[in-house]
Amino acid sequence: MDKKERLLKTIEDNCGVITTKEVLELGFHKDTIKALVLDNTLEKVATGLYAFPHENIDEYLYFSHRIRKGAFSHETAAYLHGLTTKIPNNFVMTVMVGDNVSRVSKVKDNINFKYVNKDQFSVGKVEQLSPFGHLIITYDKERTVLDIIRDKKRVDAQVFREVIRSYFFSNDINLLKLSKYAVELDMEDELRQYTEVML
Repeated sequence: MDKKERLLKTIEDNCGVITTKEVLELGFHKDTIKALVLDNTLEKVATGLYAFPHENIDEYLYFSHRIRKGAFSHETAAYLHGLTTKIPNNFVMTVMVGDNVSRVSKVKDNINFKYVNKDQFSVGKVEQLSPFGHLIITYDKERTVLDIIRDKKRVDAQVFREVIRSYFFSNDINLLKLSKYAVELDMEDELRQYTEVML
């Protein structure tokens, strides 16, 4: 197997996508990707992101690549965790205060950004597979529930009810983690309103 075949096999094993960074880490030169784009073996999806022409690039992967420091949150995370059945019209990502996301929001109008300080950003952050099998960054169920509670006035009422019921009536409810996160996010009082009613 020559170098080109080895790279193509790696891309195939990576759900049909690869980044420039991954190519360089594998020991290939940037020109290798350029040559694969010129002969139509790969397509440039975004700066530093390439895929096979037939590959369906989901927006979870696109936004994860463009906003590397972001995490899918709120309704988007709720959908990813099965806490709601409603597919979000707009994606929601949380980023740290000061992160510049204008390069994406100018190009895409189907994403909303939430800003938090550095200490709160990492609370509950996890890796998860997107519905299309790509590894993305999102928040776990407990952080998602707290985000939904915090943004209750903005979140669709049906989605809000579904998320709260799905979580509090599930078998994998983790009150210890939920309470710990509530302290870290300064949401103890808000959480107490729901735990007293739901439990």
